[in-house]
Amino acid sequence: MPFTLAAASKLSKRQQLAKAGKTFIVTNPTPGTAIVHATLTAFSATANGLFVVANNNATGSGINIYLDQMLLCQTAAAPGSTLVKHFEVYNETGIVAGTTAVATRTPVNLNSAFANTTQATVQSFAAGAITIPAAVGTRRLMSNFTMTTGVTVRYDTFIVNFGAEGPPIAKNGGAAARATDVATIVTNAPTVCIAPQTTSWINMWWVTQDTNVPEYEFALTYHEIQES
Repeated sequence: MPFTLAAASKLSKRQQLAKAGKTFIVTNPTPGTAIVHATLTAFSATANGLFVVANNNATGSGINIYLDQMLLCQTAAAPGSTLVKHFEVYNETGIVAGTTAVATRTPVNLNSAFANTTQATVQSFAAGAITIPAAVGTRRLMSNFTMTTGVTVRYDTFIVNFGAEGPPIAKNGGAAARATDVATIVTNAPTVCIAPQTTSWINMWWVTQDTNVPEYEFALTYHEIQES
């Protein structure tokens, strides 16, 4: 059935979606064990992949997938000379799968009363950045945004809120490392809606990353909602 928010509910919108069994999370398989990404210092539409999310629902079903939040915890030694993380989100008609340095993850429903049944296929980076194959359908750039990090340290956490309501969050990155002063750095991104039989992916690169290859624990949440 189509999902509608309860007007007088005491729950937040995210809590209502979880209560209805519409919210899923994908994490690194072993807590405390980071996954290696890559040293990337320039834009590439096809070589900087972080996550790939395909909507396998049938065309015309009205079941869309909305990205909700992405969290990256920098578990290993931090890269040096960092400045600004760059992100791009693409969408392509058809089902796209990453081809290199990629692992397919198992989404979990955030409401334990529901089965872990989703028509999304979610891939994450694995020992490198994901390679995205050449376009076979209509490909569009859905979003282009940045996160001011400054020089980071081990255990810094980076959070992206997709379709966040309210003003964007600003941060002065700073010119020097913060020693052991761990930070949580947050940015807002536009809404990403993945229609049936299309695929979206998130790319990331980092100015002016060097020295240490970044490793992350991660959590990616999304909503799968029938709207018509």
